Amino acid sequence: MLPVAFSLSLACALQQVSAYSQFAFHAPTDTERSTFVNSPVEASNSGPEFYQFKWPIRNVAIIGAGVSGLLAYRELVEAGFDIRMFERDAIPGGVWHYTDETPVPAPIPNEDPKIADYEPSLPPQGVPLPFERWYADHNASISTAERWRRHRAPHGVWKSLTSNVPAPLMHFNGLPFPPETPWSMPQDMLVRYIRSAYSFFGINSNDENPRISYGTRVELVEKRFDENGMERGWRLTLKKFDRSGTSSCKEVWWTEDFDAVVVATGNFNAPFMPSIPGLQEWSRRFPGSIIHAREYRRPEMFTNKSVLMVGAGTSATGISVDIHRFVKHKRHFLSFRRHANSTTPLDFLRTLPHDVQIVPGIERFHASNGTIQFSDGTTLSDIDHIIFSTGYQYTFPFLPQYHNSSIPINKEGPEDQPQPLVTDGSHYRSLYRDFIYIEEPTLGFMNMNLNTVTWSFGEYFAIALARVWSGTARLPNQKEMWKEYRKAVADRGGYGKGVLFFDSVEYIRFFCGWLNSAAFEFGGKTVDGRPGDYLHILRTFMKAFFANPNPPKIPSGNSSQAFVATGGDSDLLHLFDHLLSTY
Repeated sequence: MLPVAFSLSLACALQQVSAYSQFAFHAPTDTERSTFVNSPVEASNSGPEFYQFKWPIRNVAIIGAGVSGLLAYRELVEAGFDIRMFERDAIPGGVWHYTDETPVPAPIPNEDPKIADYEPSLPPQGVPLPFERWYADHNASISTAERWRRHRAPHGVWKSLTSNVPAPLMHFNGLPFPPETPWSMPQDMLVRYIRSAYSFFGINSNDENPRISYGTRVELVEKRFDENGMERGWRLTLKKFDRSGTSSCKEVWWTEDFDAVVVATGNFNAPFMPSIPGLQEWSRRFPGSIIHAREYRRPEMFTNKSVLMVGAGTSATGISVDIHRFVKHKRHFLSFRRHANSTTPLDFLRTLPHDVQIVPGIERFHASNGTIQFSDGTTLSDIDHIIFSTGYQYTFPFLPQYHNSSIPINKEGPEDQPQPLVTDGSHYRSLYRDFIYIEEPTLGFMNMNLNTVTWSFGEYFAIALARVWSGTARLPNQKEMWKEYRKAVADRGGYGKGVLFFDSVEYIRFFCGWLNSAAFEFGGKTVDGRPGDYLHILRTFMKAFFANPNPPKIPSGNSSQAFVATGGDSDLLHLFDHLLSTY
């Protein structure tokens, strides 16, 4: 299964459709690039009802070298843009790059979303760039290995992880898996596939392609101005980590300028820890007893230990299955809190071993006597480890100017300031159709929502960015974008986690209609909706995925005395049967 929703709750995948590009990838030659004309500012028929870009767009930065980054790279290069990619890790793969190395422990309480992933490291003010700083372990407070760990930030993927989306539905168009590929793929197979795709496009870590810089973290993205004080794009402050040996390294800072920026960093970078009374005191009294799911790697560390898992999604249930045969007999618990606005279906709990004891939500930690109190008044004691599989915060640390955690969750920012991208970290904001920043549409985003298959749906976002920035598709003016955006927020139940989930069927229809109309008007490739066997493949996979002849007892609501019936097919499979009968 995928880490956390990596990248979806299967409840929403059932609506997913795949973008299909009718023309193969083609990187323009130097001759073609020299004659490339790209000026959205001067696009014909772009009257006041359409957004007018403030400067031509030719040079684009892509932040992140995972699945989303490659989708964006492919479309933008094919459209003729000059591209530079930046990846803080040593190889491509994004969330699927496994190492035994774990990330730094999740802070309790949470950091402000602005720095929840990392606090940007900038060069000393006024120094000439590039600026270098050398470190040696014998005279530094932090080792070279620790500096690298903090720089690259290992992802939340564990050793035995397998995909929870079938292989036929999670591949790059034009690069399918061999027919014998298992539908549920081990993480090491999947990351090899991603790396092979990067090699196919000549930007793997061993290709030495100047278009991509590995080991490079983006510290700051800020507006740049011309000699007349007019906005002319973006300036990125970058920091590269270079290891010169096992015990020495250097960091190099420099800047590069771009006309547009694609954020393809994913949304699983900053762990979220719930605010539960007594949690901070428990962490201090029992150091090392609490971890976030992103720190989990192997089950052996829980041998003959009592474990409480907090959460009910794909990571919570996947890790629970992985550790169950190691934990102390009858001392494996899972706590979840169900409420009216829950976005995680109960179906994942059906995959647990039958003797995992499911308990209600946690009300309070009592560090003084080592007991945990639940919402129904019951308590639990003698717990060795607590694993929080409670999701992540949204954060873009390189865009601090577009964070504002002081804004209440149900409010917007001051009208005389740019509306933020992030407030409390539970969701993103201010994106038209979830892919482009309304305040400044030269800032694009890839796959920030939670209810899509990244591989296929990301193509729509990537093609849309390439079209809009090349002037071969048009955005509504900002007033209309804000109007449509605010209606979408209201339709999804207001600001909060619900904003992350949209109606995939409606979105596919919109992108197909919009992009194909633009292709008819300006030329270029068209896109299609889902393949005909999409739902049949996903239903077949899900029937096997949720098959468990002896599931655990699932409490009804927040009571440990009443239980949900778990016999028969899951609710998701019944919903699939309805969709198959209507499509």
